[in-house]
Amino acid sequence: MSIAESEAKVLRKLLLRALNENQRLILQSINGKHRSLNAFLEELSKKENRPISTLKLNARILKELGLIEYGTKDNPKPVTLTEEGRLVLRLLEGDGYGE
Repeated sequence: MSIAESEAKVLRKLLLRALNENQRLILQSINGKHRSLNAFLEELSKKENRPISTLKLNARILKELGLIEYGTKDNPKPVTLTEEGRLVLRLLEGDGYGE
């Protein structure tokens, strides 16, 4: 195992502990097809049977961490992963990091 693979495994373990299940679900579910945060979270709430208020709180945390972006009520824009969010998602999923 290379040093990079070892580091990626450590980072993955840390991310699995640092991000809760709802935050990981949001990151994994973003696909860019939803026009607004509310539309995205309403669909996710129904699909996964989770309270929308819980998902909204976790989406706000992910935005504060710089992992996702979305617009405001007055200026809606699609929910997207930031570059950092894409990196975190790749680490969580183990893609390309020796998993």
